[in-house]
Amino acid sequence: MHACGIGSHGKDSGMRNTRHKALALLLVAAVAATGMLAGCSAKTEADSGTEPAKQTTVKIGFAAPLTGDNAVYGEGMKRAVEMAIEEANASDEVKAAGYTYEISAQDDQADPKQAVNVANLLDGDAGVVALVGHFNSGCSIPASAVYERAGLAMVSVSSNPQLTAQGFAVVNRIVAKDDAQGTFAADLVYDTLGYKKVAVLDDSTPYGTGLATEFVKRFKEKGGEVVVQEKVQSKEVDFSAVVTRVKAAAPQALYYGGAHTEGALIAKQAKEAGLNIPVIGGDMLFSPEYIKIARAENAEGDICTSLGLPLDQQPKGTEFKAAYNEKYGKDPEAYDSYAYDSAWIIIKAVLEAGPDRAAVATAIRGLSYDGVTGTTSFDANGDTKNQAISAYRVTGGEWKQIVE
Repeated sequence: MHACGIGSHGKDSGMRNTRHKALALLLVAAVAATGMLAGCSAKTEADSGTEPAKQTTVKIGFAAPLTGDNAVYGEGMKRAVEMAIEEANASDEVKAAGYTYEISAQDDQADPKQAVNVANLLDGDAGVVALVGHFNSGCSIPASAVYERAGLAMVSVSSNPQLTAQGFAVVNRIVAKDDAQGTFAADLVYDTLGYKKVAVLDDSTPYGTGLATEFVKRFKEKGGEVVVQEKVQSKEVDFSAVVTRVKAAAPQALYYGGAHTEGALIAKQAKEAGLNIPVIGGDMLFSPEYIKIARAENAEGDICTSLGLPLDQQPKGTEFKAAYNEKYGKDPEAYDSYAYDSAWIIIKAVLEAGPDRAAVATAIRGLSYDGVTGTTSFDANGDTKNQAISAYRVTGGEWKQIVE
């Protein structure tokens, strides 16, 4: 019985083993087939483009003085551009387009030769599609020739008329020109303030010379008398000799075309010499730094014009100021809102035309953008069609708008 039992059991076990082996082979085949199908499915999804779009880095150039006397403007504008880029990168529109914007910031030191070096550096970076800058007209004008050859569009706050008079396809200006600002200032001085006899100084730069030239032209046309007209030098610090000559001519006001540092020193030295007349100048005086350098008691009553409207009168100025202050812990400088809009104009142009220099340059020139400063669009020369100008007086140690 035992032998038989063992014999019978051995036969049944062999049959079952055969069946198990066959079943195992079928399972292996099924698993392999499933894997092949999965592989085919994955390949099909990849081929159909359902994978996330590859991100393309797009560089926005930035050129302005980041060191030296004018760094207060350049640093502020740089912060504004960085703020625009950060907001753009967080937007669904930019993410869907597959772009990541970044800034390529360069310090032109407010020096024309360095500005050309910076322009060549930006041109040499193929990732840079356009730039915000330069700040100083004396930098923008020579650098613009480099950008024209490179097909690299610039959106600038430089105000000298010569910049756009060159007829370059890549040059765009987001603020009013000096001829408009100089004329506005002359009308203000002669008609509103009632001064008929003035002295005029400028800092020998394209910006300062252009501003003073336009002021004098209009002021004389209106019947005003220019009793002294002289040039000083940028970075000069001792103005005692010219202050003495101006004082001897007994003007009612002193018009100065130039930057805030020298303007403030002139105001300080004039008041300390007993020349108690207002210093009147252009947009580069419109900074708290002017009052700080001159000292509030010497700056009191001084006047400047500025391109555009005050921030609280710009269409989205209040919101911009709040966001800027929250991010950086300080108020924007005079041109920060324009730098912010300039960056967004470039961002929008890339979204419209793609990250190609020539296409972006064309898109910028034809674009209409509703930003912080209002609606910006450019004419055939690249000048903004929004030519707003405002005026301010130092009152109680602060710049406050003159409302006519």
